[in-house]
Amino acid sequence: MQPALLHAVMTDNLTIGNAKALSLGHAVTADPPGIDSIHFNPAGLTRLTGRQAELKLVTGVFDTILEFGDHYTDSWTRKLNAAQQGSPSDYTYDEARGQTSTSEGPAVMLPGQGMTELPVVASVLGGASYQPPGSDLTFATNVYSPLMVGFYRADDDPGRFVGRALSFTLLAYFSPSVAYKFTDTLSVGAAITFNYAGVGFDLEFREPNLGLQWLETLRQGSCNTSAPANLFDLSDLIPCIPESEAIKLYDSMAYMYFEVEDPLTFGVNFGVLWEAAPWLHFGAVYQSPIEMDMEGSFTWTQGDSFLNFLQEYDKISPVPFSALGPLANLVEPVVEGEANLDLTMPDHFALGTSIQITPKLKMNADLKFTRWSLWDALTIEYSEVLSVLFVASLVQPDAAPAPLGQNLVLRMDLEDTWNYALGFEYQWNNNLALRFGFEDRPSSIPDDRLTPILPIGDAKLYSVGAEYKASQKQTFSCAVASMQSSYSMPGNTTELGNSEDPVKLIYNPYSGNDITASVKVLLFEASYRFYF
Repeated sequence: MQPALLHAVMTDNLTIGNAKALSLGHAVTADPPGIDSIHFNPAGLTRLTGRQAELKLVTGVFDTILEFGDHYTDSWTRKLNAAQQGSPSDYTYDEARGQTSTSEGPAVMLPGQGMTELPVVASVLGGASYQPPGSDLTFATNVYSPLMVGFYRADDDPGRFVGRALSFTLLAYFSPSVAYKFTDTLSVGAAITFNYAGVGFDLEFREPNLGLQWLETLRQGSCNTSAPANLFDLSDLIPCIPESEAIKLYDSMAYMYFEVEDPLTFGVNFGVLWEAAPWLHFGAVYQSPIEMDMEGSFTWTQGDSFLNFLQEYDKISPVPFSALGPLANLVEPVVEGEANLDLTMPDHFALGTSIQITPKLKMNADLKFTRWSLWDALTIEYSEVLSVLFVASLVQPDAAPAPLGQNLVLRMDLEDTWNYALGFEYQWNNNLALRFGFEDRPSSIPDDRLTPILPIGDAKLYSVGAEYKASQKQTFSCAVASMQSSYSMPGNTTELGNSEDPVKLIYNPYSGNDITASVKVLLFEASYRFYF
């Protein structure tokens, strides 16, 4: 089983690397920012005269924090107390209870390298443009990342049960673009993006489902030598596993490592820029959906206590697992195979205006729409039958449809979002401009779908920056931004995280426990634009 890992939701645009855009809260649809006009509004490329190039640096910190309550719901407490009776003393021990999970550092999916854990995240990107002398056409290409997020946790971190490491990268590595200036006030532009998409996920899987209590009861019966020998009991079919080796309720059932990639997928950006007056500009941009048919591999490694029990059971079972078809690999230490994950990067539309309020003060405002409802469900396909997934399909068939044991469907039911952004620029003098930005970034996750797997709620982004023109042919820009979000999930309120429902096998590693999820982002971006 594989939880949805795309905590990329609501972090879009943060890693483009354009200091001007970031410092203005990404309110740049009517004030396109240099070479990254290719993304924000390709029509803005007509402002880039001659031959120009831009180098960009983006670095930052994405901290993902999960806080687990020090108590459970009353109903879960009663169930645990009942499960503890006659069981090993540590049968209901939960290492996550009352603990805090904090990410250690960034993890990034890289072409040809797979998921890579880094001490810090830093990317150097850039592009170039060319406007022939006297021409109304401008040509350009750029390297940028609309999404590059990921993190890893320590091997003993209590949050590893929703991902010890995960990463999602969407990288536009070639973006041939053209813009045309129809009149002195009206420009249009378009870009085709050639993209790399990759997802990596490392999960230590546990499922404290009380169905395991029935298994523990049978284990106790199989070890009860005082029972009459002439009576048949179901526990006779269960091996007598010593208490020290018994399956505990919160034991790790397995370890999943998963990497998928799509080395070439396409997108289209189209933009319009109307400079209605020297003091008033309007812009619009549409970014098409990007289909990502990612293929790769997975490795499923059985947890020690579960593997030991199943192998011991196989020795006494009248029908060995090898004869049970889709259940055969329950006694295999490792299952490997191919995996496929289809995703669509949602389309995006924005309208913007730029108003010169005074000779020194300019205000930008954007209204944006993103069709996150395209992520109603994520479907993961495995080339090999995962026996645990096959068992889950018998209980929760909507989440594991045919072919049984090879398909996993995770209901996301994300919602379309509208958001706004504001930016202010103050021209201190002819060479120096100061900037401030704000962006409202509402969550696309509905209240009844909150989950620690997607730990991003409603967020506000605040940014500051500056631009310095060292000469007519050299410009330096920098920006710093901060964004935070958090939300709470009381015990038994999320179907992907802390549900107590024994039928919800996919996926509740923190049943009955309160969870608070938060994300803290700190970004620094710098760019250098020059003529050549």
